[in-house]
Amino acid sequence: MNTTRHARSASAALVLAASAVGAANLAHAQANSSGNNSSVQLFGLLDIGVQALKSSGSDTRYLVNSDGNTSSRFGVRGTEDLGGGLKVGFWLESAVAVDDGTSGATSTNNKDSVSGGLTWGRRATVQISSADWGELRLGRDYVPSFGNLTTSMHPFGTNGVGSSGLLFYPVPAGGTTARTSVRASNSIGYFTPSGLNGFYGHAMLALGEQGAGPTRKDGQLTGVRVGWRNETFNASAAMSKTRYATGDYTQSNVGLSYKWGPAKLMALWGRNEIGITSTTATMLGTQWEVWPQGELRFAYTWLKAKNVASDANQIALGYVHDLSKRTALYGNISRIDNKGRGTRFNVGLATTVPGGDSGGVEAGIRHNF
Repeated sequence: MNTTRHARSASAALVLAASAVGAANLAHAQANSSGNNSSVQLFGLLDIGVQALKSSGSDTRYLVNSDGNTSSRFGVRGTEDLGGGLKVGFWLESAVAVDDGTSGATSTNNKDSVSGGLTWGRRATVQISSADWGELRLGRDYVPSFGNLTTSMHPFGTNGVGSSGLLFYPVPAGGTTARTSVRASNSIGYFTPSGLNGFYGHAMLALGEQGAGPTRKDGQLTGVRVGWRNETFNASAAMSKTRYATGDYTQSNVGLSYKWGPAKLMALWGRNEIGITSTTATMLGTQWEVWPQGELRFAYTWLKAKNVASDANQIALGYVHDLSKRTALYGNISRIDNKGRGTRFNVGLATTVPGGDSGGVEAGIRHNF
């Protein structure tokens, strides 16, 4: 065990928490003295559980694992009412792996992966908004095409052994490893205001900020998402494209959800393209309220690959039980089958047998504050 690294991480966490609390107290004092309607809030979510993973050709692995239901996080956010319907705000959010206390990797330029300490890799933005014209947001944020991969259109969202990301995320090809399937740094984003008779939209330009040369536009992303929703129906389509000298990455998807009694019926189609390669995934699923505190989740996904990896399908079943508004227990089980001689897709433990399968079961607890 690297005790020095853990000591540094612990010290950084204490400094971070103290700074955030100090900022909250200062903002509260300023609000009281000036009379402005402003606030700063600490927030977070912790999700931890146990997993058992098995794949063809490998022994079963048992893990204590984070984020089986929802991504763990710690953050600070604030807003100030400037009057006349105009507001300014900020949002800083870091990933937290509860099993070992570390944070995840991030990408500062949408090209190269950088292992973080306590970075604000999940989100770091400043935004200005109005009820009349919407919101302008700058910094590191979610790309438009990610919106359809969450629990708004997929029963499991992007977490756990049933995650949409297992088949809907890109497969590296031709030297290109896309860093922008979820978030982009150096972004300028616009969100339409609410109250447009159910219509909503999100547009983004993110800069790769490379030097001169053939890779000067690497990491530059453009994206858009448009949709319409009411109390029972939600539909949206999105596309994001990131430029790379080794092959541009394009992520496209369309999501539908319909509330039918206690069930939310969901369908999702998505395609990832890098050069001449592509994977196309289609999912049908549901979130079903079985009683006031319980929800069953089911998803079946099939994937078609072109010039990369191979076809695959996934089936997932889960249950979430709310103990309160802030705490829930959950359990998931999932299996992925690779087709032909494929070995690429798995739920956390790769198969070593061509055309093999990978399965996992997990149970855990989620608490937000």
